[in-house]
Amino acid sequence: MDSYLLPAITALSIITLSIIVFSRLGVGTIVGFIVAGIFLGPNTPGPIAANNIELIQSIADFGIVLFLFTLGLGMKPRQLWDMKKTIAIQGIGQVFITSAMFSFFGTLLGLTWEVGFVIGAIFSQSSTAVVMTLLQEKNQLNTAYGKNIFSNLMAQDMSVVPVMALIPILAHQHNVSGYSLTTNTLIVAGFLVAIIVLARYILPFFLKICAANDNKYGFALSLFLMILLTVWLSNYAGMSETLGAFLFGMLLSTSDFKLMLEDVVSPLKSVLMSLFFFAVGMSIQLDVFFNDLGYVLLWLSAVLIVKTAVLILLALIDGKELSVSIKSGFALNQVGEFAFVLFGIATTSGLLDSNSAAIGFIIISISMIITPTMNGLGDRIVSKYLLREDGSKINNTSAYELVIVGLDEVGFLISLLAERANISYIAFDNDYESVKRGKALGLNAHYGDILKRSIQDKAQLSEAKAAFITVTSPTVLKNMALRLTKYQNLDIYARTNTREDEVFLKNNGVKYAGSIYVESTLQRGRELLSNFGFSEQDSTTLIDAIKDEMNKNGCERIKQ
Repeated sequence: MDSYLLPAITALSIITLSIIVFSRLGVGTIVGFIVAGIFLGPNTPGPIAANNIELIQSIADFGIVLFLFTLGLGMKPRQLWDMKKTIAIQGIGQVFITSAMFSFFGTLLGLTWEVGFVIGAIFSQSSTAVVMTLLQEKNQLNTAYGKNIFSNLMAQDMSVVPVMALIPILAHQHNVSGYSLTTNTLIVAGFLVAIIVLARYILPFFLKICAANDNKYGFALSLFLMILLTVWLSNYAGMSETLGAFLFGMLLSTSDFKLMLEDVVSPLKSVLMSLFFFAVGMSIQLDVFFNDLGYVLLWLSAVLIVKTAVLILLALIDGKELSVSIKSGFALNQVGEFAFVLFGIATTSGLLDSNSAAIGFIIISISMIITPTMNGLGDRIVSKYLLREDGSKINNTSAYELVIVGLDEVGFLISLLAERANISYIAFDNDYESVKRGKALGLNAHYGDILKRSIQDKAQLSEAKAAFITVTSPTVLKNMALRLTKYQNLDIYARTNTREDEVFLKNNGVKYAGSIYVESTLQRGRELLSNFGFSEQDSTTLIDAIKDEMNKNGCERIKQ
C-alpha cells in the first residue's frame, strides 16, 4: 500500500497547488491542470504520475464525448437556425479563411498546400472549454459579445467533423474502409436511424421507468449505456465519436429529462475533462519546445495574429459593434482542445510527422495558457467603447423572473397565473408524472431537483426576482427554502403544511410562508403579482379569469 500512497499524495498535492495558484492568478483551473501535467509528466525531471500517457488519454477522451453530448443537449435545431448568420459568416468563415491563409503561409515555409491547409483548419478551432469557463466566471455569458462568442464556438465545434473527414482525403487516403460508396452511404444512413431510435424511443422508455420509480442509479446507468452504445455505433459506421455524441445530445434537447441528463453527466464529464487537460500537459515535450523555440514562437504568433484579425473583421462584416468584435477576436484567438484530436488524426494519416505534432501540441497548450491574458488585453483595448454600454445592452431575455418549485395543484395554479400575467417563469419537479401533466397544460415545466447546484444555475436563480416553493415533505421544504435564502435577490414564497413549519421558515429568512391551497393560493398569487408591479385591478381581473376557467373546465378543488 505504501508503494503507491506517497506518489499519489505527491501528485495530488502538486495538482491541487497548481490549480489553487493559477485560479488565484485569474488564469483558470484548466491551465493549472496543464501545468501540473507538465511537471508530473515523463518528459520532465521530478515525480512521474504515470508513463502510459496513451491509456490516460484514451480514458480522458470519453470526457470530450460527454462534453459534446452536453453541447448537443443545449442546442435545439431552432437555436441553430436563429444563429445561422453568425455561424455562417463568423464561425464557418473563420475556419475557411484561417485554413486558406495558413495554406499560403505554409507554402512560404516550404510545406505543401495540403499540409498548410490542414494546420490552418486545426488552428482555426478555439477552446470551448476555456472560453466558456472564463465567460461563466465573469458572468458575461448573456452580454452581447458573450452571445457572439457562443455562436462562433458552436460553429467551430460543428466544423470539427468535416475537418476530420477532410484530413484523410488531403493525405490521399481515399476509401480507407474498403467499402463501396453505396455501402458506406447505407452504413451512415443506418447509423443515423439507429441513434434516432436510441434517443427518441429506447432511452426515454428506460428513463420514464426509472423516474417513475425514483431509481436514480438506473437513470444514470441507462444514460451512460446509451452514450457508450452511440460511441460504438459511431466507430462501427466510421463516424466521429464526438459527432455521434453531439447528434445524440441534440436529439434529446427537447426531452423532459434534459436538465437531469446534464446533471447526471456533468460530474463525470468534469473529472474526465480535467484528466484530459492533465494528460495534455504530460504529453508536452519540453526538449522539443527548447530545441524548436523559434519555430514554436513563429507559428504561435501567426496563430494569434491571423485568428484575431480574421475574427474581428468577420464580426464587423456580420454587423457587430466594434467593441464586441474586438473582444470576440481576443477571446477566441487560442487553439482549442479538439486540435489535439485533429493533430492525432493528421499524424496517423501520414500528413504530419510526430515532431510536427509535438510542436503543435506545445502551440495549443501555450495558447490556452495565455487565453486569460489575451482576453484581458481585449478588455483593456475596447474599454472606451464599453463605457457606452449600459444594462440595456445585456441580453437578459433568457433569465426567468419567477422560479416555481413543485408542480402539485398549487404549483400548477401559480404557473398558470404567471403565464397569464406574462411573467417569465420556469417550474421544476422531481416527479416525472407531475412534469408530464404540466407539459400537457402547456407550462414551462422541467424534471429536476432544485437542491442541486447545476439545476439552480439552469434556473438562473441569481437573476430571478422570486421563487415559489410548494412541496409536501416538510424536510424537503425546509432544505429547499434554506438553500434558496442564500440568493439575496429572491423573494421566497413557501406553501407550508403546519404552523410549526411556517414559523421556522419565517424565522430563517423566508418572506412569505403559510398553508395555502386553491382559494388562498390565488390570494397569495395576488400578492405575488403585486410584487411584480401589477395593480390591484389588473391582479383581480387575472385571478377572476383563472377562477372562471377552473369552473368552466370542472377543475377539482382542494378544500381550504
